Amino acid sequence: MSEATKTEFTKGSLLATLVALLVLAGWGMAIFTFGYPAIVIPAVALSFGSLFALVIMTRG
Repeated sequence: MSEATKTEFTKGSLLATLVALLVLAGWGMAIFTFGYPAIVIPAVALSFGSLFALVIMTRG
């Protein structure tokens, strides 16, 4: 196997994976604690953020 095809975890990718898992675990705990609003509120915030980003990008 050549060097280009080997999968190698660097510190950055390992840290990014750990952060993603911690965020997902925190979100799961929020859903367990607060129920349905923990699903809806981030979705509403994300849609607003996406709309804002699109407006900024199209204004140039």
